[in-house]
Amino acid sequence: MQIPVKRWYEAAEKRYSRKKYQKKEISKFTLRSYEKFLEELNQIFPEVRIELFKEDISKLLPALEGKYGSITGAPYFIAIIVEKEGDYCWEKAGYAGEAALLEATDLGLATCWTAGRYKEEKSKVDLELEPDERLAAVSPLGFSSENYLFSQNFISKLFPRHDRKSLDDLCEGGFDSDWPGWMKNALKIARIAPSRLNRQPWRFKVESDRIIVECKGTPTAYRRLECGIALLHLEIGAKDGGVNGKVEFGGEGIGSFKKEH
Repeated sequence: MQIPVKRWYEAAEKRYSRKKYQKKEISKFTLRSYEKFLEELNQIFPEVRIELFKEDISKLLPALEGKYGSITGAPYFIAIIVEKEGDYCWEKAGYAGEAALLEATDLGLATCWTAGRYKEEKSKVDLELEPDERLAAVSPLGFSSENYLFSQNFISKLFPRHDRKSLDDLCEGGFDSDWPGWMKNALKIARIAPSRLNRQPWRFKVESDRIIVECKGTPTAYRRLECGIALLHLEIGAKDGGVNGKVEFGGEGIGSFKKEH
């Protein structure tokens, strides 16, 4: 899949999680465009599939462990599904899932990463999971009823993501202002990747031609998923910074973005 670097970079900068939605239908044109995108996205990793459901997400939320009652009104949702034994399935779920959310943001839709252990018997929506599959996460999809988007975006321009750890804290050995521009751009946008309670479980190790993502603490499934989200942000930022390269899963750390020579 060819990453639309400029569109997703802008989407990553402006996206915020939204929990309250209007009972407003998404246009047929937008839905068709998004469904076509998901079909292409689902060709990337055989271990991950992302499905769009034209159902109120409230029918599914009671089946997730955790308190998600504050998400209301969304007439659609996407489900991010993984093969239980798939190689790096959680990291890939984070990478592909974030791609789905950034594309939705670019289409003018609101989203919110929502993850928790799934109890199928409590769901009023049949996800049609295969025996070897597991629900990794979901996101509501629709139009936000929260009306402070403009002011929030304005404030974020003046005070970029004050709720995130600094790059000095996130980079092994601290942040170096002498790093190449593409690296600094990649780290800047990876810093604001979403994670549960903004815990940012990723740490960055910078080498001459690559940035490695390591997991702080025990690499649980959901921390690995969040590191996968950060890997996509790294790739977007690096390519926006003018280099080519690709994400590699595994090896040292959770994965890395490596520059092509």
